[in-house]
Amino acid sequence: MSARAVGRSARALWLRNDLRLDDNLALKAAAEGAESLLPVFVFDPSRFNVPTLAGARKCNARRARFLLESVDSLRRRLESIGSGLAVALGPPQEVIPKLCDGCSAVAVAQGYCSEEQREEALVAKRLRTMGAELTTVWGGTLYMPEECGQNPRNTPLLFTSFKNKAEGRGQIRSPVPTPKQLPSLPKKQGELETALGFLPTLQQLGYDDSEVAEAMQDDPRGVLPFRGGEDAALARLQKWMFDDDHLKDYFDIRNGMLGEGYSSKLSPWLALGCISPRRIWSEAQRYETERRIKNKSTYWLIFELTWRDFFIYMALSQGDKIFVPGGVTGDRTPWRGSPDKLERWKEGKTGDPLVDANMRELGATGFMSNRGRQNVASFLIFDLGVDWRYGAAHFEEYLLDYDPCSNWGNWVAAAGLTGQRINKFNTKKQLSDYDPQREYVNHWLRGERKAVLRPGPNSEADKGYGRGKGKDHRDRDGAGEGGGKRGRWTRSEKGKGKGAGGQKRSFYSQEDDRMEDMVRGA
Repeated sequence: MSARAVGRSARALWLRNDLRLDDNLALKAAAEGAESLLPVFVFDPSRFNVPTLAGARKCNARRARFLLESVDSLRRRLESIGSGLAVALGPPQEVIPKLCDGCSAVAVAQGYCSEEQREEALVAKRLRTMGAELTTVWGGTLYMPEECGQNPRNTPLLFTSFKNKAEGRGQIRSPVPTPKQLPSLPKKQGELETALGFLPTLQQLGYDDSEVAEAMQDDPRGVLPFRGGEDAALARLQKWMFDDDHLKDYFDIRNGMLGEGYSSKLSPWLALGCISPRRIWSEAQRYETERRIKNKSTYWLIFELTWRDFFIYMALSQGDKIFVPGGVTGDRTPWRGSPDKLERWKEGKTGDPLVDANMRELGATGFMSNRGRQNVASFLIFDLGVDWRYGAAHFEEYLLDYDPCSNWGNWVAAAGLTGQRINKFNTKKQLSDYDPQREYVNHWLRGERKAVLRPGPNSEADKGYGRGKGKDHRDRDGAGEGGGKRGRWTRSEKGKGKGAGGQKRSFYSQEDDRMEDMVRGA
C-alpha cells in the first residue's frame, strides 16, 4: 500500500497483549486526531510450536487456541464500531512495516521484558526507514509508572514494601470507556484487504492435526471452559462478582482447587489484555457501593492485582535476571535433579498425589489453582532438585494465563533467587489441610491406586512426601490467587558445591545455553 493511498495522517495500532477496546490506552492514543486508523495483530511463528528448555515449547496448541479466540473476538468488536483488524503471519519487523506503509505513526502497548522490547526496537528501526515512528504507550497495570508511589525502574524486591508504597503514595486511575467509534480504516486494497479477513489455523501456527484435535476439546473435569476474548472476560467478571456474589467471600474461598467459584479465574484474560486490571478494580468499587459491603475479601482481589503489578515492575527493574539460572542473586549452586524426575513431574507421575493431580489438571486444561502452583513449584525445586527454569518453561508452554512477568517472577522467587524469604512446602500437610476428603485428588486421579486416599495425616499415601512446615508463599498469575509470606531457604542446605558461573549443572545442556534467549517468554 502506498503513502498516497493512505495519507500521512493515517496511523496504525499494533496490538499484542492488549486485546480489548475497553480501557485501552494505546488505542486511545492512536485514535486521537487520526484521519484513519489501522488495528493490526501479528502471529509470529517463533512464539508457538518451537522448543525452549528441557523439552518444553513456547506455547502449546491449547494456549494458542485461546489466543486465536481472543483475536477473533477483538476483530468482531472492532467491526461492530465500524473498524476492523488486519491479521498476518510472520515476523513483526517484516509484517508491520508492510501493512502500515503510508502510516505516519504506529502505536503499541509498551512491553515489560527484553523479548518484547527487542521486538519493538526491530519494528521501530524498520519504520524509521519509511519515515514513520513507533510510539509505545504504557497501559497494562493497576498502577501507572508515574503513579505507583516509587521509582518504577527500581522497585523493592519485597512485595510488602512495594505494596505499602503503592497504596500509601500511589493512586489508581479510573479506566477509560470503550470507544463508540474509531477513525475509519485506510483504503482497502491488496495485502491489506486480505489481512482484514485473515485468521490463521492452529495448523498454520505449526501444530499437527492430532494436537489440534485435542486442543479443541475441553476436558469436562476442568474448572471452566475458558473462551478467549473481551466479551468472555467481561461476562466472567459479571458472573463471578455480581451474579454469583463471590467477591464478599473471596478471602475465605480463595485457596480452593475444585470448581469454578473459588477464585475469579480472570488471569487468562488478564494475561492477553482481554480485560484491564483497572476495570476489575472499578467494578470492585461498584460492587462495594451497590452491595454495601466492604471487607477483607473485597480488598483482597485488589491486593492480588497489586501482586501482578509487583511482578511487572520487578521485571522492568531486574531485566533478564529473572530468566537466568542464578536469578537476581546470581547464585551458582548446581542443580542435581535428573531428566527422569522432571518428566515424571510434568506427567503427574511423581507418586505425590497432590502434585500429580495438579499436574494432570494443567496438562488437560491449561489451568491450575494458586494452591496447586505453590505446591508443584516447591516440589520440583526442593524435593526433586530440578532447575527452576525448567518448571517455568513448562508452565509457559501450558498455562492459559501465562505472562512472562508473573510466571518467571514467581518461579525465580520460589527458587529463592530474589534474596527474599521463600518456603519449602510440605505437600503431605498441604493435602490434609486443603483437600482433607481427597475430593480434588480423586477428581483427577480416580481409578489409580494412590488416588483413593483415606483422609488424615497417617494414610499410606501421605507418608514420605515433602519436608518442612509449608507456610505460605505465593504464585501470582493474576486476579483470584492468594497471598502470604515466604520462609527462608537456600540450596546450600540441600546440596553443597558451586558450579562455575552457574553453568555446570548435572541437568543443564549446551542446547539450553543456545536457547537462553528464547526461554524468557512471549
